[in-house]
This record gives sequence, structure tokens and C-alpha cells, in this order.
Amino acid sequence: MKTYINKYIIILLCSIGLMASCKKYINEGPIDSPTNDNYWVSERAAESGLAGAYGLLRTALTNSRACFVMGDATANEFIFNSTNWTLQKLAPDNNFNFTYEPYEEELVDWTPFYQAISQCNLILSKVPAIPASGFTDDPVATKKQILGEAYFVRAYCYYYISQVWGQPVIVTQAYTDPINAKPLPRSTTAAGFAQAASDLQASIKLLQYGSSNPANTAVQANRGAAFALLAKTYLWQKQYNLASAAADSVILHGGYTLEPGATYGNIFKGHDQESIFEMNMLFSANQNEAQNGEYNPATGQTGVFAQFLAAPFVYGKDPKSIWWVNTALVNNLYDTTSNGANDARIKATFYGLQTAAPMMVKYANVIYQQPAQQALPFVSNNMVLLRLADTYLVKAEADANLGNTGDASTYLNLVRQRSGLSNATSTDPTQMMYLIMDERGREFFGEGTWYFDLYRTGLILDPGYDNAIQGYLPARSGNSNAGFQWPLDLRALLPQDPLLTQNPYWALASQN
Repeated sequence: MKTYINKYIIILLCSIGLMASCKKYINEGPIDSPTNDNYWVSERAAESGLAGAYGLLRTALTNSRACFVMGDATANEFIFNSTNWTLQKLAPDNNFNFTYEPYEEELVDWTPFYQAISQCNLILSKVPAIPASGFTDDPVATKKQILGEAYFVRAYCYYYISQVWGQPVIVTQAYTDPINAKPLPRSTTAAGFAQAASDLQASIKLLQYGSSNPANTAVQANRGAAFALLAKTYLWQKQYNLASAAADSVILHGGYTLEPGATYGNIFKGHDQESIFEMNMLFSANQNEAQNGEYNPATGQTGVFAQFLAAPFVYGKDPKSIWWVNTALVNNLYDTTSNGANDARIKATFYGLQTAAPMMVKYANVIYQQPAQQALPFVSNNMVLLRLADTYLVKAEADANLGNTGDASTYLNLVRQRSGLSNATSTDPTQMMYLIMDERGREFFGEGTWYFDLYRTGLILDPGYDNAIQGYLPARSGNSNAGFQWPLDLRALLPQDPLLTQNPYWALASQN
């Protein structure tokens, strides 16, 4: 197949067409856009549509810094100063109140993910009917690839919606008349993860391991990515045998290897040997998708990676403008004063831990459009969503839950050894889970995942776990009230779907 992931001009045109004049977010579909059979007649149209799906997923994850706010700010990894006042409610002394985000609308609005789902539904509906004569490559293989990736992107959206808000509205058909489509109620969170698993199983049947084009490594979903996400989905479903087996498929057949500790930072520069799936956001002079490295007064926005960076990584940028690292958590997680002080990840992840403005520097590959003046900075890093270290720890968690603490130790220690740490083990499943979760906290600091790991496992409020998060009210625990899931902005969403309901905890007047 040709390289199409980087065709972001096409993405932009496709995305604008898909969202034009559309009022119903669940049944997103075009009015005057390429949905009819006159458009879906060629390989180029199919590839453009798929590129649009990736672009819409990237937008959903980066709008209002959603990936990092939802997965890291909520885990007390960062401290927000006065210039980040809209996020200050996400702090222990404010009980991590998710409802007060007046300028971060996307955090309580799942519409961007449904736009990506709608695009995938369109691809899955239209591409099978494209005639063989419309392809320049092998029509059978190309269709399988495109459909497999569309299933993967849709699965990722349902997986993400289910862990963030829970109880998704499940729609799997393409609507040619979205304005008149029937409103749909929310399903169960379990059904959301089941839909993700079903889509991933379909994706696995269609995709192959590896990539025929190095430029597409990790930014184009393949069978390894589908198995990796499936393993994580099975963890949410508590199907630990299946999670362990899916992780084995990645480990044994995916062809991935851990990046050495000495070059740990390479993971986030894109297309790394460890990376399984990532969002393409690298700097290119011709098709620049990199994130702005400083505040842009024209748009009022800061690039999603630049929120972590100031001088000396971005020339002249005030450190008061960034998310400061919570050094108390870092010192506890990494044990920086003794056993963990030589952890290779500390230097690769943090800068200035002894200063008043400590930074996270996983995403610090800054490029200047005007290098002589150190002006117009862009952060050229990819957003890594799945990688081999994650799969090792998923395997360890699944095996620990099955009582196989020996196998759990093996995969836990592969991650520890890469970072220069000694082996850790326990025959007690609870203690093993503590060890695994600490390792996840160290390994994925600032990658948008640790909060979800903590509440998925129930360790977020566990009094026996050293890194349980102080500040969350006990009333938020339990699956029935969805207190660890984000609320929905019903003021914006109810006019589009009057059948929606609020997550029970956030429906209480005392929490609004």
C-alpha cells in the first residue's frame, strides 16, 4: 500500500467535509460531502477517508490536551499554577473535581470521538463496494488493510470513551441522513468494551504484523497494534486469560523490542522499535503536523506537548506557563534518594527536579522554523499510545490476577532491567499488583494512562498502596455511580440526543 498517513491536506479537506452542516454528533455524517457512491469509487478515496479517520482521532486526543488532562492530571502527576487556572480544580485540595472546566469543553464532550467513529463507519460501509478496477494496488489486500485499520480506529474510540465517560452510545452504521436519524440511548460500559473487543477481533483477521513502509511504522495500525489494544480491553473486562494470550501474540509475533535505557527518549521521537501505535505529530517543512512550541496569541492555544516545556527547551518561554511536575510523587515513585536513583527514566523524563519549576521532558524535541533567531518553535514528537513496555506490564498484570506471580515477575522485570533497576518479585498477588502499578507509574508518567490504570485496578483509593491518590472522595468509588469517570456536558449534548443521561455521581446537585 501507498503511504497515506501523512497526507494531512487530504485529512483536513475530508474532515471539514464530514463535519460540515452536521448537527447530530452520534450520527455524524455529511450533507454536502463525499459520502455517496460517486465518491467512493477508488483506492485514493478509500485511503483519503482512512487518513481522515486517523486525523479525527488525533484531534479528539489533543483537543483541550484531553489525553494528558484525563490520564495524568487526574493522577496527581502535575501541579497547576496561576496561568493554568482552568485546571486547578484537578488537585487534591479540590478533590479532583472534574466538573469545573469552563474553558476545556472537550473534556466533557465526547463528540470528537464520535466524529472519528462516524468516519470509520463510513469507510466500513463504502469501501467493500469499491470495484477492483478502482485500485492501483492489489484490490483484495488493499481493502483488507483499509478495513482492518478502520476497525482498529473505531475500536480505539470505543475503548477510550468507555474508560473516560463510560456507557457509550454505540453506533456502527453509516448514516446518510444524520439530521433525521433517531436519537440513541447510552449503553453499558461493559457493552462499550465489548464493542471495542469485537472490532479488534475483526481488525486482527484483516491486518498483518509489521509494516511494508518504514514511514508508516507505528502510525499505521497493524495486527500487533490490534492485539496490544485487545489485551488492554480484556483487562477492563477482567478476562485475564484472554488478556495474557493477546499480550503473548504481541510479544511473540509483533517484532517489537525495548528501546535501551540509555536512549529511552528515542521512543517519543517517532517510529521507534518499541512503539506499537502512535499519533503522527512530527515536524515537516512541507506538511507540518508538529505542535506549536509556545503560546499562539492568534489562536489562543498552546501545543499539547508545549504545556510541559519552558526555557531552556523552548527559548525564552516563561516556566510559569507550564504544568509543573509533582516532585513529591516522583520522589516516592522512583525512590530518587536511594534504590531508584539510577533509574534511566529519571533523566529522560524530568528536568530540574530540585528547582521550583520541574519539567517533564519526554516531549522535548524542539525544532525552530527560524533556527538562527530561535524563533517559531515546534515540538516534533509523536504521541505514543501503545508500546512494548505497556504490553509486558499488561501481561504481568493479567498473570498476577491469575495467580501466576512467577510469570508476572518475569515481564515486570524486563521493564525494570531496561531502566537499570534490580529485579522485584513477590509470591503474594496483592503485593505483585502494587509492584506492577508502581512500574506503570514510572514507565508511563506523562503518557495519559496512569489514572486509568489506578481506577481500573481499584488501587486509586487502596489504603495499602503507597501511591494511592490522596484527595479523591470515597463516595466516588464503585462501579454504579461512575464517580471516577468524567461527566458529560448535557447542556451541549442533550439538544443533539435527548436520550442521554448523566453519570450518577455527577448528577448529584452537590457535585455540580
